[in-house]
Parts: sequence; C-alpha cells; structure tokens
Amino acid sequence: MQTKFNWILLACATAALVVTGYKEMNSKPQLHTVDSASCTSDAIKRIDSITERAIQSSKCAERGK
Repeated sequence: MQTKFNWILLACATAALVVTGYKEMNSKPQLHTVDSASCTSDAIKRIDSITERAIQSSKCAERGK
C-alpha cells in the first residue's frame, strides 16, 4: 500500500514539475521597478513567475549594497 502511494506521489510531483517548467520556458519575464515598495518580501512573494521573482530579488539585493 505504501509503495503505491509513493508512486502516485512521485507521478503528481513529476507532473507539477513538467507543467511549471513548460510555463517558465514559454514565458518572457517582465521587468519590475526596483524601489523600496517593490523590494519588500511581500511584494516579491506576490510575483507569480519564478524567474521574475528571482530577477526582482537579485536586483533588490544589488540595490541594497
């Protein structure tokens, strides 16, 4: 029973990764403004795209130096 659950869990995780990867590969990241309001952790968490969130986070980190 446990191995069947593990296989189902693995299949769901694989499907989620494929869907997320496909979505990220086919999207073009939009640039966001880098100011004190858009560099808060809540503002960064509200960005949907993983790539856009990473870009915004790194630009905010550069701004803070």
